Amino acid sequence: MKKPMKAMMVLPLLCSAAFAQEVQHKALNVKNQGAPAAANLRVKSSLVPTYEIYQKKVVKGKTETFKVKAIPELNIGLERQVEAIPLSPLRLPASRELVVKEIKKSPSIDPMQIKVPPYTAVVNPPKVLTTPEAFTKIPDVKMLSPVKDPSTTEPQVTLQKMDEMGPNDYKLLQALIFLEIQQNYELAMGLFAELMDDKEHRLEALYNYAMTAKGMGLNTEFRTYMIKVSQETKNKEWQERATKALVEGIKVLELTDISLIDPLVAKYEIDVTKNDEYQITRAKYYSSIGNLGLMEDALMYIDEKSKKYPEALLLSGLFNYRQNKVDEAVINIEKLLKATEDDKKSQIRNVGAITMARIQFQKSMYKEAFQSYLKVDRSSPLWLQAMTESAWTQILSEDYEGAAGNMFSLHTDFFKNAFNPESFVVRTVGYLNLCQYGDGVQVLEEMRGKYGPWKKKLEEYKTSHKKSLDYYDTVKNWAKNSDLKEVDGLPRAFIVELARHPGFVSVQKQINNYEDEITKFNKISFTLIKMEKDFLTKKNEASKALVAAKAKMKPGAAPSSAVLDADKKLLSYSIQYHIANKARTSIKNLRTQGIARIEKEKDVLRVEAGKALQDNYKNMVANLNRVLDQNDVLQYELYSGAGEHIRYQMAGGEVNEKERPELKVAKEKSLNWKFKGEIWEDEVGHYRSSLKNVCPQDNSVAGMNEH
Repeated sequence: MKKPMKAMMVLPLLCSAAFAQEVQHKALNVKNQGAPAAANLRVKSSLVPTYEIYQKKVVKGKTETFKVKAIPELNIGLERQVEAIPLSPLRLPASRELVVKEIKKSPSIDPMQIKVPPYTAVVNPPKVLTTPEAFTKIPDVKMLSPVKDPSTTEPQVTLQKMDEMGPNDYKLLQALIFLEIQQNYELAMGLFAELMDDKEHRLEALYNYAMTAKGMGLNTEFRTYMIKVSQETKNKEWQERATKALVEGIKVLELTDISLIDPLVAKYEIDVTKNDEYQITRAKYYSSIGNLGLMEDALMYIDEKSKKYPEALLLSGLFNYRQNKVDEAVINIEKLLKATEDDKKSQIRNVGAITMARIQFQKSMYKEAFQSYLKVDRSSPLWLQAMTESAWTQILSEDYEGAAGNMFSLHTDFFKNAFNPESFVVRTVGYLNLCQYGDGVQVLEEMRGKYGPWKKKLEEYKTSHKKSLDYYDTVKNWAKNSDLKEVDGLPRAFIVELARHPGFVSVQKQINNYEDEITKFNKISFTLIKMEKDFLTKKNEASKALVAAKAKMKPGAAPSSAVLDADKKLLSYSIQYHIANKARTSIKNLRTQGIARIEKEKDVLRVEAGKALQDNYKNMVANLNRVLDQNDVLQYELYSGAGEHIRYQMAGGEVNEKERPELKVAKEKSLNWKFKGEIWEDEVGHYRSSLKNVCPQDNSVAGMNEH
């Protein structure tokens, strides 16, 4: 029923669509026959293209085309009305009747009547797994011997004496806690000092006392007692531990201690390959005794990343030089100068620079030697000597203006307290080769006026001071008041130069360390006295707090937390007060012994320092006498040359205009001088004389050009 109704509703729609298509088709036909499509196309704001519609009409017998302005509405008529048809009654098919058929049963079978066919399968014979002969080959197994019944006995329990901790064991434990955990060296030292008298604990107490002394900066105490442990004990364990402690503390030991430590290092196979401080000390010691093989062995372990590398390079250079391997020594020192480029004031660098310059000077490499001398920093004690030696390189290179200018800078007021008589000789030789005889004579007069009176004083001092300690006392008295111009008849400048000797400086440094150690030893006693007073005060305060806490308790009540805390503090402060009191007493004897030992070692060092001063004194006096003796020779050369020069000029001789090589620094650092004026420290060593060479063209003065 629904299908016919659906067809009826669709029919009007199809008719309307057909009619619309027919109208549109006619309009398009009209447009295509009229104006061009491009003119008829319009685009709305919605971007939908729209074509204009044209219509033909016959007007007065002519057919004309008109634009349709108003499109007439499409008339599709009214929809058809559909009415429902009444439905007829529902007709269902008739029901079917089922016919059930009867099922017949099959007859039952008696199981006893089932006949089973007989079993006729063929059975194979059994497999043979072994033979009777195999049983005869089975070996006989012997019967085990009977096991006896175990016999039991009653246990024999015996009591053994237990190794209990004694008072000194507890004292040692307390001392180790103070040393290793609390770093309370004063209390630890007092306890170790007490235990030194106990035979059972003496060895361990000596070792830990030495470690405590090291922690407090008492280096000689550490050295003395740790060496005692390493040399006196037969206990290998403690001897090895003491050797390791000495290796780690090599900085505070003496150079000669290597002779005691090195054999023990080899005995216990202690690894010292990465201990650069130990290896450099070994190298210095073996160098001092002439064992160059072990010296070289020690230097092999110091690599380029080590802080000791520059020092190792210097020692290697000296080692190669002593082996007559000059080229290899030069390579070592070049590496040293490169490695210390960022530390111009390093003493190692300055020693390396002047060593390099002297090697180059010996090889007649004057230009290179001059530059090496300039690398010596002005703050170094070697600087004045380096400047004088560099002037000799200028003399031998015929750069007389440079030599005279640099030596003039050392004769200004800035260096009036310096002892450098050789600089006057260099300056005079420079003027002599420039034929500036008047200036040369003036320099000799200046040298004679400054150093001439010294000769008698130095001889008198040498006659009246026979002992080496006399020289040490003179320097010591001057050091107490360095403003004095003269001490014991010696000029201040001479004493300053005398005390700059490396042999004296190194020994005096050790003496100063001993003085500091005595001060530290005395400070320990004052520290213990102060600690004792503080602990006593805290003990009394804790006692009062305990009494007050007990007063607040009710009768029969358990101790309160305040009582327990005050009682704990009282016990702690009482023990610490007792230990501080005992430590002050026990350290007193060790302090007396230690100071006496240090004073004895200081006496030995004073004699050694005095001997270094005495030897340096002899060398300085000899050099001064040699310079003063040359004064007469130079004066003769000056007057003789001046006479010849005057006669040459009177005869119409021409001045030497030969150009000579100049050994000088960069132009911006080089200064010429014409008069005695103000001088600045950073300009010293960079001066050049403005005096010109006025010698005859073929003149050979003082035999200098023979060099």
